[in-house]
Amino acid sequence: MSADTAGGSGQRHMGGDFPGSGLTRVVCAAEIGLPGCYDAVDLYTYDAPVSTRVEAARTVADIERTHGSRPTAVFTNLTERPGARVLCHPYPRAVLLAALTTSEEKHLPEMADRLARPVPTEPVPGQGVVVRRDVPGLLAGLPLLQHRPGDAGPYLTAGVGVTTRPDGGGVNMGFYRAQVVGPDRARIFLDPRTDGHRNLREWLATGRPMPISVFLGADPAVTVVAASRLPAEGDDYEIASRLLGHRIGVAGSPPVPDDATHVITGLVHEEDEVEGPFGEFKGYYAEARRSNVLTVTGVFATPGAPMPTIVAGAESGLTLMSFQNEYLMYAHLRGAGHPIRSVRYSLKARGEFVAYIECDEPSAELVREAMAFDVRSKVVVCGPDLSNPGQALATYGFTTRTEPYYRKGRVEGQRIGLALVIPPEGRPTEY
Repeated sequence: MSADTAGGSGQRHMGGDFPGSGLTRVVCAAEIGLPGCYDAVDLYTYDAPVSTRVEAARTVADIERTHGSRPTAVFTNLTERPGARVLCHPYPRAVLLAALTTSEEKHLPEMADRLARPVPTEPVPGQGVVVRRDVPGLLAGLPLLQHRPGDAGPYLTAGVGVTTRPDGGGVNMGFYRAQVVGPDRARIFLDPRTDGHRNLREWLATGRPMPISVFLGADPAVTVVAASRLPAEGDDYEIASRLLGHRIGVAGSPPVPDDATHVITGLVHEEDEVEGPFGEFKGYYAEARRSNVLTVTGVFATPGAPMPTIVAGAESGLTLMSFQNEYLMYAHLRGAGHPIRSVRYSLKARGEFVAYIECDEPSAELVREAMAFDVRSKVVVCGPDLSNPGQALATYGFTTRTEPYYRKGRVEGQRIGLALVIPPEGRPTEY
């Protein structure tokens, strides 16, 4: 599979990949307080002093530029937060696959099968509840990073926000960035297209602010669901339980996983303030805008546990985006009766905008179904062999489907779908 079509290599980095970087190899995940799924990749610590303001995130970016890959590393010596530790690049593809107890070759059919099963009622044997303690607010209690020089300040980027409707239903998980502006105050961006924003509207209609819980450090498999665009009705924890094959233990209101190492509770208000700029996943700053005020009622952390952080547009965030797009598209198309073999979203296209669908019988109907399911995609290519998309497009004839592409409610060109239905003539060369 080509680098363009794969959502990350899924391969374990070998030790010694980062000479001269200041990274120290870790023997096993438990040594630095991470679950066993992190043994699927090489882990490192960075023990030299670095600032939480830009320097930590820039160090990871510089290592990636120099060595060609991004390390999963725990920064242990943050100058503004003595004793705190932050986990950078927390969600490489191999970790997500290990957390879901599957493999690159099997995960799409296995996850589609799990989604179709009843919700498990039994917890995983031996699953415990982590110990969390009160910490003195957001700024003093958590190792929050400012990721880029143009960001408005420190941001919470890897926190999973949990919201409900006023009646307690519609439990939703989602990644909602929050600019931290005080020990108990942040500005949270709830995109109007999200279920979290829908829940907020329902709370505000009652004249009350919306309760929210934000968690970090739980089973990485739960982050796959948090990143996924799921139906608004139902309970996202039930989806996560299906994917994991066991009931996820949760507590609190709104509920958070028992194994979450960091938890923030608070209220989202109708009041808004200027939030941003913020360096977004497409590689451009989202300029300052009005976002809802979040007042914090509690901050809790597991002593010594690394707190994950995501640099928007870097590998972890894009991997989560491509991973969820792939398994949801695969399950939908297989459920609609299309015998597809695989779905891949290109990381080079930010994990969202270019989809490659492999099947033996590509068709215009399959392309139409895929484009209807994922309206954010700009290009959908369906063919029998997309291991080298450029080669496939060079040699196959195709049918084309176009539709208006909408961005923020206005048309910006056309979406395009290609069904590679006319195979090349003759024999392929040997080499």
